[in-house]
Amino acid sequence: MSKAKQKRLEKEAIKQASQSQDENVWHGKRVLLIISSVFIALILLIIGVNYYFSEDQKYYRINIIQVDDETVSMDYFVRRCYAAGLDPMSALTGMTKELVIKKEAEAFGLIISDAAVEAEMMSTASGDDTSTITRSEFNEWLKQRLNETRLSEKEYKEIVRNTLMAKHFYDAIVQSAPASAEQVYLHAILADTEEDALSIKTRIEAGEDFAAIAAESSLDSGTRENGGVIGWVPRSVILESRYDTLIFDELEIGVVSEPQPYYDTTVTDYSSSAYLNYFLLMVTDKAESLEIDEKYLSTVNADLYDTWIGQQLEKHEIKYHGIKNGFDSETYSWINWQLQKLTGEDDEETSE
Repeated sequence: MSKAKQKRLEKEAIKQASQSQDENVWHGKRVLLIISSVFIALILLIIGVNYYFSEDQKYYRINIIQVDDETVSMDYFVRRCYAAGLDPMSALTGMTKELVIKKEAEAFGLIISDAAVEAEMMSTASGDDTSTITRSEFNEWLKQRLNETRLSEKEYKEIVRNTLMAKHFYDAIVQSAPASAEQVYLHAILADTEEDALSIKTRIEAGEDFAAIAAESSLDSGTRENGGVIGWVPRSVILESRYDTLIFDELEIGVVSEPQPYYDTTVTDYSSSAYLNYFLLMVTDKAESLEIDEKYLSTVNADLYDTWIGQQLEKHEIKYHGIKNGFDSETYSWINWQLQKLTGEDDEETSE
């Protein structure tokens, strides 16, 4: 064999050995990469499984509200509480009504279009003047709202859709509501304590003038200058409807009531004497049907709507679910704890 041929064979052998070595190195690296990938995947799977089956995540998957076949998950419920700053109990009531309104809308064939939803959102974003906002400004507003509320765009739009459904029913009820109603002509004196109220009642029954004592002693600045006159009132508008039975059905004309406790909800210090006062009420006239004063219309209409909602609630099967026994104290506490954590996360982001 010639020397040239021998050198060529030696070079070929060296080349093949080098290629084989490179292939072995690459194969080893590939095996190591596969093993590493599998290992990382297993770790992520274990973390994911632990997260999925963690106590909090298990609770988040509970359907907390059920109205017929419609449900609200705990995850969505917590985010809605957070977005609106609502106490869980208030949110429970409000979202139950939303589901009932949705079911009623289906029964009536009421459909709120996507265009109507977007128009309502545009109106909100622009302060009711849609000519002052551009599409890019609206998109930025929506992005900010979603970040603030932790809701998805679909969820946010569904809330707007439900609001428009409720407005449709409210408007229909208002349009069919009577313009007149049963009313009484009411007078009131607000006293500091029950003892003060009883003393004033004794003076009036002894012959002193109700109006004169009201002007002298009543703590109610709104009626004191008028001698305690509130005027003609329909049901459900005075003192949050608490005294309707008393002033409409029990009090005789010209008779002063027993002291009626009045809790001032604007006072946060419950130990303050301003939190609890006492009303003396007197009716001097009654009318079976009288035109409702415009200042009371919104309250009367709201009461009619609430009555309608109450009637619809009775038509549907409503269930509440929680950690153990429905919406119990443990569920309430857990939701508040989740809300505190969400608020804490926002505080951290703000500080950064």
